[in-house]
Amino acid sequence: MNKEQREAIRVRLAELEFSNGGRLTPSAVVEDANDPDAPTHHCFEWDDNKAAESYRIEQARTLITSVVVMQRTEHKMVSCVYYARDPSCESHEQGYVSVPTLRTDADMAREVLHREFSSVADSLRRARTFAAVLDATDVVETLLSSVVGLRQRFEQPPATGQ
Repeated sequence: MNKEQREAIRVRLAELEFSNGGRLTPSAVVEDANDPDAPTHHCFEWDDNKAAESYRIEQARTLITSVVVMQRTEHKMVSCVYYARDPSCESHEQGYVSVPTLRTDADMAREVLHREFSSVADSLRRARTFAAVLDATDVVETLLSSVVGLRQRFEQPPATGQ
C-alpha cells in the first residue's frame, strides 16, 4: 500500500467516524468497503469461500486459546491458557503447544515467556504514544521499563550453575 492509498483510507475512515456521530465501527467500515470504488475495498477478501475459510481458521484460533488449565502454585491457584503459540513455528506457520509440553522443555518455555513479554512491551509502546498525546507518560514509561527487564530475563538461557 502506498502513501496515497493510506491517506485515502485515513480520510475515508474519518468520514465514516464523523457520519456515525464520532464513532467508527468495523461494521460501518465493511459496509462502506463493499463499494468497489471505496479506498478500503482492496483491504478485504470478497471471495466468500476464502473469507469463510479464513474466518473459520480465526474461530479455531479462538477455540484453541479458550482452553485453560488451573495450576496450583505455592500460594494460589492460577488460570492460564492451555495452548500457547509454538515458538518453533515460523511466522507464516500455524501451531500451538500445550502447557504440559512447555513445562518439560525449558528452552521452549523461555521462548514463550520472551514472546509474551515482547507482546506486552509492544502494547505498552503503543500505549505510550497515546499517553504522550494525552499527557500521561510517566506511568507507562515505568511499566515499559519493568516489562522490558522481564523480557530480557528470558532472552537467554540461564547460565549453568545458577
